[in-house]
Amino acid sequence: MLALEGIRVLDMSRLLPGPYCTSILADFGAEVIKIEEPGKGDYSRTFPPFIGDLSYWFLIVNRNKKSVVINLKTEEGKKQFLELVKTADVVVESYRPGVLKKLGVDYEAASKINPKIVYCSLSGYGKQGPLSKQADHDIGYVSLAGITSMSGEQKPAIPGVLMADMTASYMAGMSIMIALRHAQATGQGQEIDVSLYNASMTLMPGVANLYFGSGFVAERGNNWLTGANPNYNIYETKDGRFMSVGCLEKKFWTNLCTAMGKDEFVNLIDDAKNYPYLREEMGKVFKTKTMREWESFLYGKDTCVTPVLKYDEACAAEQTKVNEMVLDVHDEDLGDYKLPGFAMKLSKTPASIRMRAPYLGEHNEEFLK
Repeated sequence: MLALEGIRVLDMSRLLPGPYCTSILADFGAEVIKIEEPGKGDYSRTFPPFIGDLSYWFLIVNRNKKSVVINLKTEEGKKQFLELVKTADVVVESYRPGVLKKLGVDYEAASKINPKIVYCSLSGYGKQGPLSKQADHDIGYVSLAGITSMSGEQKPAIPGVLMADMTASYMAGMSIMIALRHAQATGQGQEIDVSLYNASMTLMPGVANLYFGSGFVAERGNNWLTGANPNYNIYETKDGRFMSVGCLEKKFWTNLCTAMGKDEFVNLIDDAKNYPYLREEMGKVFKTKTMREWESFLYGKDTCVTPVLKYDEACAAEQTKVNEMVLDVHDEDLGDYKLPGFAMKLSKTPASIRMRAPYLGEHNEEFLK
């Protein structure tokens, strides 16, 4: 038996945060019914590249789900949705605050017909405040939360990962499991509000520690997280590639210096006045070997130094293979293709791929007949 077998989720979300959250629930056995609008459905269905008639983006974050097309702007569509709510345990939505209330399918309406319903809303800035109705994307949330100011060198850089989206996804999933536990124990559901902005604000405990504890405002280059320290930095190699150094603890720094034949650097790390000198000298040493030479040379020496890989290299890495983080999938319609693996490894109730992402409205007959 799959861990979440018997849990039914109505997923009204689109693009990334909501769909990624519900894909995790689906991977562990929940029945996720994707509620899509007529005509185009989830916007990500149009994102290239495609395999067959399905967007690869959509394929990745909507596996193990079913699709039902409902026009929530009509009385018939509202009735169909609320009928499904009667049989559901969870609703996930990502509309702007107030939209679903106008349509008559918000938490208040759902809870009247199913008091145990767990209703999770993913929004940009939350349900109240001056920005609650403002449209935005990941770059906006992390910029307002102070994260973008910590990235880059000469100017702020766009983070290479959709941090607000992905963090909110996981937070929504955790919140849903907490609320389901409460509903099972008490018979009472509840409303969950997960804001992408709020999620971003929680991503910097180290920065919060500096600011709340001493008033120091961390920015790019002025603290250990963003390149001020020689022992937590990125260095260019002989072939123009890069190595990341994360040996914050003295023992790892000692191991690195010893391996490099630079024992004289070991204790210089104890005084911040030496940091500019150490960064410069470490930079010179790293330029004596290629990235792969450094990787081979430092392997097994316990230095917390790793190569900065591109995505194709990361997918091909031996650790990735051993951890089964790239899955080979066969589908009768689409043939053979690859998907990201499962980050969470459970010994008794593992995740699994049981079906591909659905075509638009593929399961209408099953649920609306």
